[in-house]
Amino acid sequence: MRAMGTDLSSSIEKVAAWSLARDPAYCSDLVLRQAKLLVLDSIGCALAAIDAGEMSKVVNLATELAGPPEATIIGGGKVSVLNAILANGALVRVLDLNDIMFTPSDGHLVVGGHRSDNIPVALAIGERLGSTGADVLDAIIIGYELYGRLRALTHYPNPFDGTSVSGLVAAAMAGRLMGLDCERQAHALALGACRSLTPRIVRKGKLSAAKSLANTLIAQSGVQGALLAAKGVTGPLEILDSHDVGLQDFLDRSGPMDSLWAPAPARPEILDAHVKSYPCIGTAQTAVQAALDAGRRLNGRIGEIERIEVFMADLPFVRDQQADGDRRFPRSREAADHSFTFLPAVALVDGELTIRQFQNERWNEPALQELMGRVSLQIAPELNQQAPDSMPCRLRVVLRNGEDRTAECLYPPGHSGPSGLDASVVRSKFLNVSQPVLSFQKCEQVVGAVMGLNGTGSIETLMGLLRP
Repeated sequence: MRAMGTDLSSSIEKVAAWSLARDPAYCSDLVLRQAKLLVLDSIGCALAAIDAGEMSKVVNLATELAGPPEATIIGGGKVSVLNAILANGALVRVLDLNDIMFTPSDGHLVVGGHRSDNIPVALAIGERLGSTGADVLDAIIIGYELYGRLRALTHYPNPFDGTSVSGLVAAAMAGRLMGLDCERQAHALALGACRSLTPRIVRKGKLSAAKSLANTLIAQSGVQGALLAAKGVTGPLEILDSHDVGLQDFLDRSGPMDSLWAPAPARPEILDAHVKSYPCIGTAQTAVQAALDAGRRLNGRIGEIERIEVFMADLPFVRDQQADGDRRFPRSREAADHSFTFLPAVALVDGELTIRQFQNERWNEPALQELMGRVSLQIAPELNQQAPDSMPCRLRVVLRNGEDRTAECLYPPGHSGPSGLDASVVRSKFLNVSQPVLSFQKCEQVVGAVMGLNGTGSIETLMGLLRP
């Protein structure tokens, strides 16, 4: 390996140096509070998934492979750090209940990823190393920032899934916690990037379990890259700069590459992370809220519905999702929680949208399918102006006698405003989704441990609460 002290000539070396630097902007009280709330929400998502059971096979595999007891599977025992990342990443993601971010691309808003997918990286590496809670939060904040900077250099549509950036992000988070020097950190990022590109099919068409596993498999590789770099293994440092054999089909080199190592912005990326109120795709959160609001005014008159009109923001991303025929009448859980027809229909019928609405393959019920057939998906450009930083929705239920019930949701409850997330919303959601698995007393202990992370010694106190 090249001697330290030489100039940082490649982009990935500059990103590495940035990812190891300390900037006060990333440790303000507001930013730290936001990070803790996102950790709490992610743990709640994982606990809810244990009860739901969709990822039990992944957890079982991680437990069977086991390895040295380095890190905790949420709700389970201790396994190797890579197996903990596999299991916890799957648990956090599978219910489509973890955070969502929106980001501008080519002049319009697109989904900017579920960056809490990588929180299990910081928890596992932090536990393996005995890191402080403050250091774990620090790695998470940097991970959110780098994820956003990389996504800003991608274009929509892209042949590769947005989770592909996590190869670099996970390596950067792990290397920062491991205390790698700049040179080894650069090789960690390069090794992580080598295994990161994932085709967009994981989130299109007939959705499969790969949707929930995509990020955790990439994150595993990123962390493995950091572990290898720590041993002196090297990666291709030109991977961000090559115009023919690097990441040119994923990253848009016409954009400002130096944005990847720029100083902290006035508003760090993590402050724009939104918590989902409902276990479904982020672009449907407002549609579900509007359906619930309209349903309360129907007084049980579901059988009288003539049609349901769903108006959404006029955005290429939304149009693309509306046109996906496999989601209109879903055939799997993964497709159902992405379905703009099933979600408002079942919310109207049941008066709620929780993980219970996905049990027993509700999307196959004849009555629900008949109601889904009455849903029309439309766009309303004026919604863009009303909520330019959200995915707003207006829903109109028309009855056979001509009456209608209209509800509009511009911002769902978990939307992060100027002061970040509403702590009461996050805490309430955590208690609701976690109590089927943990007692109320244990839930309160977890809340206390998370919210005290920046004042504790080791992360072990929190992780110990998450074992049976």
